[in-house]
Amino acid sequence: MHTVITPERIELPPGTVVRMLGSWQDYQVLSQQLGDRSSPRIKSNY
Repeated sequence: MHTVITPERIELPPGTVVRMLGSWQDYQVLSQQLGDRSSPRIKSNY
């Protein structure tokens, strides 16, 4: 399976770790787009 990350969808193989650069605002927008989904899990280092 290939990794796909677009504003509309995120497809990652199980166990994949992706590090993305961005601001706290970018994290909040992504978090809101994903809603209450349990996968993929995202976290911030801020």
